[in-house]
Amino acid sequence: MTAVVPSLFKGIALVIDNEIGGEGQIDEILADIRAGGGHYVSMAALPAHDYDLDHFDRVAFFIMDWNLLGEPGLPMTSELEKENVVQNIAFLKRLAKSRHAPVFIFTNNEPADVVAELETDEELSRSVKDQHILVRSKSEVVGKLYEVLEQYAANIPSVLTLKTWERAYHSAANELFIDLHNKTPYWPVMMWQTFSTDDVPQEFEMIRLINRLVESRIGPMGLDLSAFLPQLEEHARKDEGDYRQSMYRVLEGERFLRNERLTDKIFAPGDVFCFPRAGGVSSYYINIRAECDCLHGSDDTELYLLRAKEVPDAEKQINREFGNFTNEKDNEAIIYAMFGGATFSVKFKELKIMKVKNIEQGASRIGRLLPPFLTRVQQRYAAYIQRPGLPRIPAAMHVEEEAA
Repeated sequence: MTAVVPSLFKGIALVIDNEIGGEGQIDEILADIRAGGGHYVSMAALPAHDYDLDHFDRVAFFIMDWNLLGEPGLPMTSELEKENVVQNIAFLKRLAKSRHAPVFIFTNNEPADVVAELETDEELSRSVKDQHILVRSKSEVVGKLYEVLEQYAANIPSVLTLKTWERAYHSAANELFIDLHNKTPYWPVMMWQTFSTDDVPQEFEMIRLINRLVESRIGPMGLDLSAFLPQLEEHARKDEGDYRQSMYRVLEGERFLRNERLTDKIFAPGDVFCFPRAGGVSSYYINIRAECDCLHGSDDTELYLLRAKEVPDAEKQINREFGNFTNEKDNEAIIYAMFGGATFSVKFKELKIMKVKNIEQGASRIGRLLPPFLTRVQQRYAAYIQRPGLPRIPAAMHVEEEAA
Protein backbone atom coordinates (compact mmCIF):
# COMPACT_ATOMS: atom_id res chain seq x y z
CA MET A 1 0.00 0.00 0.00
CA THR A 2 1.13 3.53 -0.66
CA ALA A 3 2.56 5.45 2.26
CA VAL A 4 2.07 8.80 0.53
CA VAL A 5 -0.84 10.81 1.91
CA PRO A 6 -2.53 12.92 -0.79
CA SER A 7 -2.08 16.66 -0.55
CA LEU A 8 -3.18 18.08 -3.90
CA PHE A 9 -5.46 15.18 -4.80
CA LYS A 10 -7.69 15.02 -1.77
CA GLY A 11 -11.27 14.33 -2.77
CA ILE A 12 -13.34 11.87 -4.73
CA ALA A 13 -11.81 9.96 -7.64
CA LEU A 14 -13.90 8.68 -10.53
CA VAL A 15 -12.57 5.33 -11.73
CA ILE A 16 -13.77 3.80 -15.01
CA ASP A 17 -12.57 0.24 -15.58
CA ASN A 18 -14.40 -2.92 -16.61
CA GLU A 19 -12.04 -5.13 -14.57
CA ILE A 20 -13.03 -3.71 -11.17
CA GLY A 21 -13.77 -6.58 -8.79
CA GLY A 22 -11.75 -9.06 -10.81
CA GLU A 23 -8.85 -9.03 -8.34
CA GLY A 24 -6.56 -7.44 -10.91
CA GLN A 25 -4.26 -4.43 -10.77
CA ILE A 26 -7.11 -1.94 -10.85
CA ASP A 27 -8.34 -3.33 -7.52
CA GLU A 28 -4.87 -2.76 -6.08
CA ILE A 29 -5.03 0.84 -7.31
CA LEU A 30 -8.41 1.25 -5.60
CA ALA A 31 -6.85 -0.15 -2.44
CA ASP A 32 -4.16 2.56 -2.76
CA ILE A 33 -6.91 5.20 -2.81
CA ARG A 34 -8.47 3.80 0.35
CA ALA A 35 -5.08 3.48 2.06
CA GLY A 36 -4.40 7.16 1.37
CA GLY A 37 -7.68 8.14 3.04
CA GLY A 38 -9.41 8.81 -0.25
CA HIS A 39 -12.68 7.64 -1.74
CA TYR A 40 -13.76 6.72 -5.22
CA VAL A 41 -16.79 6.19 -7.41
CA SER A 42 -16.40 3.29 -9.81
CA MET A 43 -17.95 2.67 -13.21
CA ALA A 44 -17.52 -0.41 -15.40
CA ALA A 45 -18.13 1.50 -18.63
CA LEU A 46 -18.12 5.02 -20.02
CA PRO A 47 -21.22 7.08 -19.28
CA ALA A 48 -23.77 7.37 -22.09
CA HIS A 49 -23.11 10.04 -24.70
CA ASP A 50 -26.06 12.09 -23.41
CA TYR A 51 -25.13 11.72 -19.72
CA ASP A 52 -24.86 15.05 -17.89
CA LEU A 53 -21.18 15.33 -17.01
CA ASP A 54 -21.95 18.11 -14.53
CA HIS A 55 -22.54 15.25 -12.09
CA PHE A 56 -18.74 14.93 -12.03
CA ASP A 57 -18.32 18.57 -11.03
CA ARG A 58 -16.44 18.03 -7.75
CA VAL A 59 -14.39 15.03 -8.82
CA ALA A 60 -10.74 15.60 -7.87
CA PHE A 61 -9.30 13.41 -10.63
CA PHE A 62 -10.28 10.78 -13.17
CA ILE A 63 -8.80 7.32 -13.67
CA MET A 64 -9.81 5.26 -16.67
CA ASP A 65 -8.70 2.12 -18.44
CA TRP A 66 -8.24 2.26 -22.20
CA ASN A 67 -9.83 -1.06 -23.16
CA LEU A 68 -13.42 -0.69 -21.99
CA LEU A 69 -15.24 -2.78 -24.60
CA GLY A 70 -15.39 -6.54 -24.92
CA GLU A 71 -14.70 -9.13 -22.25
CA PRO A 72 -12.15 -8.18 -19.58
CA GLY A 73 -8.80 -9.83 -20.19
CA LEU A 74 -9.65 -11.00 -23.70
CA PRO A 75 -8.35 -9.42 -26.93
CA MET A 76 -10.78 -7.29 -28.92
CA THR A 77 -11.54 -7.66 -32.61
CA SER A 78 -10.18 -4.95 -34.90
CA GLU A 79 -13.68 -3.51 -35.33
CA LEU A 80 -14.18 -3.39 -31.57
CA GLU A 81 -10.76 -1.78 -31.09
CA LYS A 82 -11.70 1.00 -33.49
CA GLU A 83 -15.03 1.55 -31.75
CA ASN A 84 -13.24 1.56 -28.39
CA VAL A 85 -10.91 4.35 -29.53
CA VAL A 86 -13.78 6.38 -30.99
CA GLN A 87 -15.82 6.16 -27.77
CA ASN A 88 -12.86 6.96 -25.52
CA ILE A 89 -11.89 10.02 -27.55
CA ALA A 90 -15.49 11.27 -27.66
CA PHE A 91 -15.78 10.94 -23.87
CA LEU A 92 -12.47 12.67 -23.17
CA LYS A 93 -13.39 15.59 -25.44
CA ARG A 94 -16.77 15.98 -23.72
CA LEU A 95 -15.10 15.79 -20.33
CA ALA A 96 -12.52 18.43 -21.27
CA LYS A 97 -15.33 20.91 -21.96
CA SER A 98 -17.08 20.13 -18.68
CA ARG A 99 -14.35 19.69 -16.08
CA HIS A 100 -10.72 20.80 -15.99
CA ALA A 101 -9.44 17.99 -13.78
CA PRO A 102 -6.47 15.76 -14.59
CA VAL A 103 -7.24 12.51 -16.40
CA PHE A 104 -5.06 9.48 -15.72
CA ILE A 105 -5.24 6.59 -18.17
CA PHE A 106 -3.85 3.52 -16.41
CA THR A 107 -3.78 0.62 -18.83
CA ASN A 108 -2.40 -2.84 -19.49
CA ASN A 109 -1.70 -1.73 -23.07
CA GLU A 110 1.59 -0.27 -24.15
CA PRO A 111 1.31 3.41 -23.05
CA ALA A 112 2.96 4.61 -26.27
CA ASP A 113 0.21 2.91 -28.30
CA VAL A 114 -2.49 4.68 -26.27
CA VAL A 115 -0.72 8.03 -26.71
CA ALA A 116 -0.54 7.44 -30.47
CA GLU A 117 -4.29 6.80 -30.58
CA LEU A 118 -4.99 9.94 -28.55
CA GLU A 119 -2.81 12.00 -30.87
CA THR A 120 -5.02 11.11 -33.83
CA ASP A 121 -7.38 13.77 -32.47
CA GLU A 122 -6.10 17.35 -32.68
CA GLU A 123 -7.68 18.51 -29.41
CA LEU A 124 -6.52 15.53 -27.37
CA SER A 125 -3.08 15.65 -28.95
CA ARG A 126 -2.61 19.04 -27.29
CA SER A 127 -3.91 17.65 -23.98
CA VAL A 128 -1.30 14.89 -24.13
CA LYS A 129 1.45 17.34 -25.10
CA ASP A 130 0.48 19.68 -22.25
CA GLN A 131 0.24 16.64 -19.93
CA HIS A 132 -3.37 17.27 -18.97
CA ILE A 133 -3.85 13.59 -19.84
CA LEU A 134 -1.29 11.24 -18.33
CA VAL A 135 -0.91 7.69 -19.67
CA ARG A 136 0.81 5.07 -17.53
CA SER A 137 0.98 1.32 -17.31
CA LYS A 138 -1.01 -0.05 -14.38
CA SER A 139 2.06 -1.91 -13.19
CA GLU A 140 3.88 1.45 -12.77
CA VAL A 141 1.18 2.78 -10.47
CA VAL A 142 0.26 -0.15 -8.23
CA GLY A 143 1.39 0.45 -4.65
CA LYS A 144 2.36 4.08 -5.22
CA LEU A 145 -0.69 5.81 -6.69
CA TYR A 146 -0.52 9.07 -4.76
CA GLU A 147 3.24 9.22 -5.13
CA VAL A 148 2.75 9.15 -8.92
CA LEU A 149 -0.06 11.73 -8.80
CA GLU A 150 1.71 14.16 -6.46
CA GLN A 151 4.92 13.93 -8.48
CA TYR A 152 2.94 14.53 -11.67
CA ALA A 153 1.32 17.68 -10.24
CA ALA A 154 4.63 18.94 -8.87
CA ASN A 155 6.09 18.82 -12.39
CA ILE A 156 3.18 20.57 -14.18
CA PRO A 157 2.82 24.21 -13.05
CA SER A 158 -0.74 24.65 -14.34
CA VAL A 159 -1.93 21.52 -12.49
CA LEU A 160 -0.04 22.48 -9.34
CA THR A 161 -1.60 25.95 -9.42
CA LEU A 162 -5.09 24.61 -10.16
CA LYS A 163 -5.10 22.07 -7.34
CA THR A 164 -3.56 24.51 -4.85
CA TRP A 165 -6.06 27.22 -5.79
CA GLU A 166 -9.02 24.81 -5.63
CA ARG A 167 -8.13 23.89 -2.07
CA ALA A 168 -7.88 27.55 -0.98
CA TYR A 169 -11.00 28.61 -2.91
CA HIS A 170 -13.23 25.84 -1.57
CA SER A 171 -12.07 26.56 1.97
CA ALA A 172 -12.85 30.27 1.59
CA ALA A 173 -16.24 29.57 -0.05
CA ASN A 174 -17.26 27.22 2.76
CA GLU A 175 -16.18 29.78 5.34
CA LEU A 176 -18.20 32.50 3.58
CA PHE A 177 -21.42 30.51 3.38
CA ILE A 178 -21.12 29.31 6.98
CA ASP A 179 -20.62 32.89 8.17
CA LEU A 180 -23.55 34.31 6.22
CA HIS A 181 -25.87 31.38 6.97
CA ASN A 182 -25.20 31.87 10.68
CA LYS A 183 -26.26 35.50 10.33
CA THR A 184 -29.50 34.49 8.59
CA PRO A 185 -30.41 31.81 6.04
CA TYR A 186 -32.23 34.55 4.12
CA TRP A 187 -29.11 36.59 3.39
CA PRO A 188 -29.17 35.86 -0.38
CA VAL A 189 -32.85 36.83 -0.58
CA MET A 190 -32.10 40.12 1.15
CA MET A 191 -29.40 40.90 -1.38
CA TRP A 192 -31.62 39.73 -4.25
CA GLN A 193 -34.28 42.16 -3.07
CA THR A 194 -31.73 44.97 -3.07
CA PHE A 195 -30.63 44.09 -6.59
CA SER A 196 -34.26 44.07 -7.71
CA THR A 197 -34.80 47.53 -6.27
CA ASP A 198 -31.73 48.76 -8.13
CA ASP A 199 -33.21 47.26 -11.32
CA VAL A 200 -30.04 45.36 -12.22
CA PRO A 201 -29.74 41.68 -13.30
CA GLN A 202 -30.04 39.92 -9.95
CA GLU A 203 -28.16 36.75 -10.86
CA PHE A 204 -25.27 38.69 -12.37
CA GLU A 205 -24.94 40.86 -9.27
CA MET A 206 -25.16 37.83 -6.96
CA ILE A 207 -22.27 36.18 -8.79
CA ARG A 208 -20.18 39.35 -8.46
CA LEU A 209 -21.00 39.65 -4.76
CA ILE A 210 -20.09 36.05 -3.96
CA ASN A 211 -16.87 36.19 -5.97
CA ARG A 212 -15.85 39.38 -4.19
CA LEU A 213 -16.57 37.98 -0.73
CA VAL A 214 -14.83 34.67 -1.43
CA GLU A 215 -11.77 36.45 -2.78
CA SER A 216 -11.58 38.57 0.36
CA ARG A 217 -11.36 35.39 2.45
CA ILE A 218 -8.64 33.60 0.48
CA GLY A 219 -5.39 33.69 2.39
CA PRO A 220 -1.90 32.58 1.34
CA MET A 221 -2.15 29.37 -0.69
CA GLY A 222 1.36 28.09 -0.09
CA LEU A 223 2.09 28.13 -3.81
CA ASP A 224 5.68 28.45 -4.98
CA LEU A 225 6.51 28.16 -8.69
CA SER A 226 10.13 29.28 -8.43
CA ALA A 227 11.40 25.83 -9.37
CA PHE A 228 9.84 26.17 -12.83
CA LEU A 229 11.64 29.41 -13.74
CA PRO A 230 14.75 27.71 -15.19
CA GLN A 231 12.49 25.62 -17.47
CA LEU A 232 10.71 28.75 -18.67
CA GLU A 233 13.99 30.52 -19.35
CA GLU A 234 15.28 27.49 -21.25
CA HIS A 235 12.11 27.49 -23.38
CA ALA A 236 12.65 31.16 -24.18
CA ARG A 237 16.24 30.50 -25.26
CA LYS A 238 15.39 27.51 -27.44
CA ASP A 239 12.44 29.01 -29.34
CA GLU A 240 12.02 32.73 -28.80
CA GLY A 241 9.24 33.03 -31.37
CA ASP A 242 7.08 30.33 -29.80
CA TYR A 243 7.77 31.74 -26.34
CA ARG A 244 6.62 35.21 -27.39
CA GLN A 245 3.42 33.84 -28.91
CA SER A 246 2.74 31.90 -25.71
CA MET A 247 3.30 35.08 -23.72
CA TYR A 248 0.85 36.99 -25.92
CA ARG A 249 -1.80 34.34 -25.28
CA VAL A 250 -1.20 34.43 -21.53
CA LEU A 251 -1.33 38.23 -21.40
CA GLU A 252 -4.59 38.22 -23.35
CA GLY A 253 -6.05 35.72 -20.89
CA GLU A 254 -5.02 38.01 -18.04
CA ARG A 255 -6.63 41.18 -19.36
CA PHE A 256 -9.21 40.32 -22.02
CA LEU A 257 -12.25 38.03 -22.17
CA ARG A 258 -13.37 36.92 -25.63
CA ASN A 259 -16.99 37.41 -26.63
CA GLU A 260 -17.81 33.69 -26.60
CA ARG A 261 -17.23 33.80 -22.82
CA LEU A 262 -19.60 36.74 -22.30
CA THR A 263 -23.36 36.75 -21.80
CA ASP A 264 -25.39 38.03 -24.73
CA LYS A 265 -27.27 41.29 -24.20
CA ILE A 266 -25.34 42.06 -21.00
CA PHE A 267 -23.08 45.03 -21.68
CA ALA A 268 -20.47 46.53 -19.39
CA PRO A 269 -17.57 48.96 -19.39
CA GLY A 270 -14.62 47.47 -21.21
CA ASP A 271 -16.68 45.94 -24.01
CA VAL A 272 -14.73 46.23 -27.26
CA PHE A 273 -16.62 46.51 -30.54
CA CYS A 274 -15.31 46.02 -34.06
CA PHE A 275 -16.81 48.22 -36.79
CA PRO A 276 -16.02 46.97 -40.30
CA ARG A 277 -14.94 49.58 -42.81
CA ALA A 278 -14.50 49.64 -46.57
CA GLY A 279 -11.43 47.90 -47.90
CA GLY A 280 -11.37 45.27 -45.18
CA VAL A 281 -10.22 47.74 -42.52
CA SER A 282 -11.78 47.59 -39.06
CA SER A 283 -12.20 50.24 -36.38
CA TYR A 284 -12.27 49.36 -32.69
CA TYR A 285 -14.13 51.16 -29.94
CA ILE A 286 -14.24 50.48 -26.21
CA ASN A 287 -17.20 51.25 -23.93
CA ILE A 288 -16.39 53.33 -20.84
CA ARG A 289 -19.88 54.09 -19.58
CA ALA A 290 -20.43 53.31 -15.89
CA GLU A 291 -21.44 49.75 -15.14
CA CYS A 292 -24.66 50.69 -13.34
CA ASP A 293 -25.85 52.53 -16.45
CA CYS A 294 -25.10 49.57 -18.72
CA LEU A 295 -26.51 46.69 -16.70
CA HIS A 296 -30.12 47.81 -16.36
CA GLY A 297 -30.29 49.23 -19.84
CA SER A 298 -32.20 48.25 -22.97
CA ASP A 299 -31.69 48.41 -26.72
CA ASP A 300 -32.00 52.17 -26.39
CA THR A 301 -29.24 52.39 -23.78
CA GLU A 302 -26.43 54.61 -24.95
CA LEU A 303 -22.85 53.39 -24.65
CA TYR A 304 -19.91 55.78 -24.52
CA LEU A 305 -17.34 54.56 -27.00
CA LEU A 306 -13.73 55.65 -27.25
CA ARG A 307 -11.67 54.86 -30.34
CA ALA A 308 -8.94 52.24 -29.83
CA LYS A 309 -6.15 52.32 -32.39
CA GLU A 310 -3.52 49.64 -32.80
CA VAL A 311 -0.01 50.74 -31.83
CA PRO A 312 2.60 49.61 -34.37
CA ASP A 313 5.97 48.33 -33.11
CA ALA A 314 4.76 48.55 -29.52
CA GLU A 315 7.70 46.54 -28.16
CA LYS A 316 10.15 49.19 -29.37
CA GLN A 317 8.38 51.80 -27.22
CA ILE A 318 8.53 49.91 -23.93
CA ASN A 319 10.64 51.56 -21.26
CA ARG A 320 13.14 48.89 -20.22
CA GLU A 321 13.64 50.30 -16.73
CA PHE A 322 9.99 50.46 -15.69
CA GLY A 323 8.37 48.00 -18.12
CA ASN A 324 5.73 50.47 -19.29
CA PHE A 325 5.11 53.14 -21.92
CA THR A 326 6.68 56.35 -20.65
CA ASN A 327 5.81 58.08 -23.95
CA GLU A 328 2.08 57.68 -23.23
CA LYS A 329 0.31 61.01 -23.72
CA ASP A 330 -2.29 62.63 -21.46
CA ASN A 331 -4.97 62.13 -24.11
CA GLU A 332 -4.60 58.36 -24.39
CA ALA A 333 -4.28 55.11 -22.47
CA ILE A 334 -2.17 52.30 -23.90
CA ILE A 335 -3.08 48.65 -23.28
CA TYR A 336 -0.27 46.30 -24.17
CA ALA A 337 -1.16 43.00 -25.91
CA MET A 338 -4.89 43.55 -25.36
CA PHE A 339 -5.92 40.74 -27.70
CA GLY A 340 -4.31 38.75 -30.48
CA GLY A 341 -0.91 40.11 -29.46
CA ALA A 342 -1.92 43.62 -30.58
CA THR A 343 -1.37 46.72 -28.45
CA PHE A 344 -4.00 49.47 -28.53
CA SER A 345 -4.09 53.15 -27.66
CA VAL A 346 -7.47 54.37 -26.42
CA LYS A 347 -7.92 57.90 -27.79
CA PHE A 348 -9.73 60.23 -25.39
CA LYS A 349 -10.49 62.83 -28.08
CA GLU A 350 -12.43 60.35 -30.23
CA LEU A 351 -15.66 59.70 -28.34
CA LYS A 352 -18.97 58.73 -29.86
CA ILE A 353 -22.24 57.88 -28.17
CA MET A 354 -24.32 55.11 -29.71
CA LYS A 355 -27.41 53.17 -28.75
CA VAL A 356 -27.02 49.44 -28.22
CA LYS A 357 -29.40 48.61 -31.07
CA ASN A 358 -27.39 50.72 -33.50
CA ILE A 359 -24.12 49.18 -32.36
CA GLU A 360 -25.47 45.67 -32.88
CA GLN A 361 -26.55 46.57 -36.40
CA GLY A 362 -23.16 47.87 -37.48
CA ALA A 363 -20.59 46.18 -35.25
CA SER A 364 -19.75 43.01 -33.37
CA ARG A 365 -18.50 42.72 -29.83
CA ILE A 366 -15.20 40.88 -29.77
CA GLY A 367 -14.63 40.82 -26.02
CA ARG A 368 -14.18 42.79 -22.82
CA LEU A 369 -11.15 44.48 -21.30
CA LEU A 370 -10.89 43.49 -17.64
CA PRO A 371 -9.81 45.37 -14.50
CA PRO A 372 -7.35 46.69 -13.52
CA PHE A 373 -6.52 47.54 -17.15
CA LEU A 374 -10.03 48.88 -17.75
CA THR A 375 -9.92 50.77 -14.44
CA ARG A 376 -6.77 52.55 -15.57
CA VAL A 377 -8.42 53.59 -18.86
CA GLN A 378 -11.43 54.99 -17.00
CA GLN A 379 -9.30 56.82 -14.45
CA ARG A 380 -7.08 58.40 -17.08
CA TYR A 381 -10.11 59.46 -19.11
CA ALA A 382 -11.77 60.94 -16.01
CA ALA A 383 -8.62 62.96 -15.34
CA TYR A 384 -8.45 64.04 -18.99
CA ILE A 385 -11.99 65.46 -19.16
CA GLN A 386 -11.45 67.36 -15.88
CA ARG A 387 -8.04 68.75 -16.71
CA PRO A 388 -7.65 72.46 -15.90
CA GLY A 389 -6.33 74.91 -18.44
CA LEU A 390 -3.15 76.68 -17.34
CA PRO A 391 -1.57 79.77 -18.91
CA ARG A 392 1.70 79.39 -20.77
CA ILE A 393 4.94 80.35 -19.11
CA PRO A 394 5.80 83.75 -20.62
CA ALA A 395 8.24 83.55 -23.52
CA ALA A 396 10.47 86.13 -21.82
CA MET A 397 11.18 83.61 -19.10
CA HIS A 398 12.49 80.98 -21.50
CA VAL A 399 16.25 80.47 -21.27
CA GLU A 400 18.28 78.92 -24.03
CA GLU A 401 20.37 75.98 -22.88
CA GLU A 402 24.03 76.92 -22.92
CA ALA A 403 26.28 74.98 -25.25
CA ALA A 404 28.72 72.69 -23.47
